[in-house]
Amino acid sequence: DSVQWMCEQGKNKDAAAMVSALAKLFRISISRGKELIPIRDELNHAKSYLIIQSYRYRDQFTYSFDIDESLTGYLCNKITLQPLIENAIYHGLDRMVDEGEIRICVHGDGKDIVITVSDNGLGMTKEQCETILKKDRSDSKGIGVKNVNDRLKIYFGDEYGISIDSELDVGTTVTIRIPRIEKGRENEY
Repeated sequence: DSVQWMCEQGKNKDAAAMVSALAKLFRISISRGKELIPIRDELNHAKSYLIIQSYRYRDQFTYSFDIDESLTGYLCNKITLQPLIENAIYHGLDRMVDEGEIRICVHGDGKDIVITVSDNGLGMTKEQCETILKKDRSDSKGIGVKNVNDRLKIYFGDEYGISIDSELDVGTTVTIRIPRIEKGRENEY
């Protein structure tokens, strides 16, 4: 709808940028059928998603990345960041009066990699955070975060996955913990 509207309004450069981001989004989400992709590709997928959403929610939020580039060659589950960013936009920032901020960080922590998605949005109670990770499959709304967590645990074990830290009217940080997996060593997990 946004691309169509831009074309109708003669905003061809914006429409072209959005279509380009959409093509990258689809290309990375397919990833030749592989579940594990380089973190670099997952970050590019997240950037494409954020470009699309920033056109849709013009001037409602900004985003930034703080990345340890030495970690971007390690592997992670594809479509890990997008559901978390989607939640930050739709649930954390959408009803804010002030401009929202989303920050994605990738850093090492010993033998693991820690990826965070933070926002300065509405926040949640401790009970809401716990409920998100326990949602039932029959609940068709809001299971994206739980699905990401379940996939991480299935691939890497119970010591890995997602944790959520949030404070009402301050924001939310979702932390993803994964092992350092080099390309070619995927079968070890």
